[in-house]
Amino acid sequence: MSASPVLASFVRPALLALSLLAALPGVAAAQRVRQIIDGDTITVSGVGVVRLLGVDAPEKTGGYRQSEPYGDAATAFMKRLLEGQIVRLEYDGATKDQYNRTLAYVFLPDGRLANVEIIKAGFAETYRRFEYRRKPDFFAAEREAKDAKRGMWATRRTR
Repeated sequence: MSASPVLASFVRPALLALSLLAALPGVAAAQRVRQIIDGDTITVSGVGVVRLLGVDAPEKTGGYRQSEPYGDAATAFMKRLLEGQIVRLEYDGATKDQYNRTLAYVFLPDGRLANVEIIKAGFAETYRRFEYRRKPDFFAAEREAKDAKRGMWATRRTR
């Protein structure tokens, strides 16, 4: 009989700790990329629609907005990089945007960050409207793409 109060004294704090951890942004289990919607939006098994945090890619042909230069190239790049891959998502602050898409950093099995890879390739820019932990890394990747005149930076003037 005395084991129940002792067990309860361990179980309650453990459950509380688990519930707090579940509420914090962090890392999600690895999941498979099912679809590439465009250069900054994908669909991931068990998660749904994921918007790459900190990435602003041009709109593609056939989207809900008018297509922009390099939008189709950005989508094609993401298909080559991510389609069918098992990825790990990491969260930073808010986990949903105004359209109820999950906001995340998307890590490839080899540890590369897809968010940085598309910026480095010159098919997306750093999203500037809000703060996030990896923003300085994204600006560095964008500067690298501009200096090397990759993707959209091949024809654009840069500062």
